Amino acid sequence: MAAHLERAKVLLLQRRYADAEAEAGLALAERPDDESAHRVMALCLLERERFDEATEHAQQAVALGPDVPAAHYTLAVVWARRNYLDRAEAAVREAIALDPDDADCRVLLGRILLARKRWEEALAAAEQAMALDPEHVEALNVRAEALRGLGRTGVAEEELVSALQVDPDDAWTHANLGWTALENGQRAQAMERFREALRLNPELEWARLGVVETLRAHNPLYRVLLRYFFWVGRLSTGAQWAVILGAYVGYRVVLEVARTHPALGPWLAPVIVAYLVFALGTWLGRPMMNLALRLHPFGRLALSDDERRGANVVGGFLLAAALAAAAYWGLSFRLALPVAIFCLGMVLPLAATFQSATPWPRKGLWVYTGVVALLGIAPWVLAVLNALGVFGPASDDRVLSLMVLAWRGFALASVLSLFAGNILMSISWKR
Repeated sequence: MAAHLERAKVLLLQRRYADAEAEAGLALAERPDDESAHRVMALCLLERERFDEATEHAQQAVALGPDVPAAHYTLAVVWARRNYLDRAEAAVREAIALDPDDADCRVLLGRILLARKRWEEALAAAEQAMALDPEHVEALNVRAEALRGLGRTGVAEEELVSALQVDPDDAWTHANLGWTALENGQRAQAMERFREALRLNPELEWARLGVVETLRAHNPLYRVLLRYFFWVGRLSTGAQWAVILGAYVGYRVVLEVARTHPALGPWLAPVIVAYLVFALGTWLGRPMMNLALRLHPFGRLALSDDERRGANVVGGFLLAAALAAAAYWGLSFRLALPVAIFCLGMVLPLAATFQSATPWPRKGLWVYTGVVALLGIAPWVLAVLNALGVFGPASDDRVLSLMVLAWRGFALASVLSLFAGNILMSISWKR
């Protein structure tokens, strides 16, 4: 049993998860009540995204070894990966209570608190880990990320430089330095750090995202959006919603004032236009910049398949809208105008759909996008059916009313897709 378990641990470190699972299974076949074998099996299954089975083995490890800190630590890792952050925090705090001198447990606690945007508490957890192990590289990284979340990017950079002195080849530290440099507007330095992180670990998604964001930031308009993204990313979910809804309410108030006081219209128009441009930019900025990166020699390599698909879909609908508008204005082709409106209306829900990087909210957004598309297509279907006489004689007025209602629903649903996307992505989706 010991030989199988040791081989499983080695294979797990080598990221040969299927082989590690097989060895852990052999160890458990010999000794089903071995707590450590259940822990290893849980981690193997977790990496293979068999989340329910991983949880069962981690819980079994805790049941077999309630006084073993590593069992609670493993359960915390599983819950954290599944995004059950409250359960993960409870499990790792139990591990800390059993072994207060384990720096790794405090680092994991810090990671969980970072995910919950509890920056001060994450900073405290990292500092407690560093008190136990001053050269703990991950603790230094957690402390730097907490400092950046608190807006103290200068101190965060110093912390990361210290981490590099401990381990110059830590890819995560280089990536964090890249994000810190990008937030400070140092794009060349950021790109250098991200490239180094990817050299050390080509599969580090955090660094790849940094490369893409740095390339996008070469556009001066996108840099304005990026500063907003950094700022709002530090806020809690409630505070983010307060900003979004507050800005929208302010826009509606200004719009109403402009409507009821025409003399103020010319003064308020720039505010209205600025809000609309910024609101659309927050959703369309990334897909549009991804479309531009398709033509960049390095950018097209940095984009993920999903980012390329999103850019293609959004760009395709915008191109179709432009061609339809040109046909309407240039060739006086009247039917082209509703086609242009439909394509433009579909851009917002599609951008919201591809804005989500995780599959759970995306499924809901695809359903929402499908509803928007059906509302947009409904007037055409009604017109054809009416022309075929399906609705009987003297039905033109009723059909026209339904067509107008469908178009209004399409326009409203298209705009509301911005809020639907925010709602779905603000939910802490579980795995």
